[in-house]
Amino acid sequence: MADNGSDMYISGAPDSGWDNDDLHELGGVTARDFVVVNTDSVRPGN
Repeated sequence: MADNGSDMYISGAPDSGWDNDDLHELGGVTARDFVVVNTDSVRPGN
């Protein structure tokens, strides 16, 4: 998952273990489907 290029672009490597129909459903994922998690309090050195 990266936010460079087109909006919320998901990419991956070809693998015969993946079902193409399932992969195409990932095209419906939007930024609203994610939750931001602040990890500052659990990272070492903070």
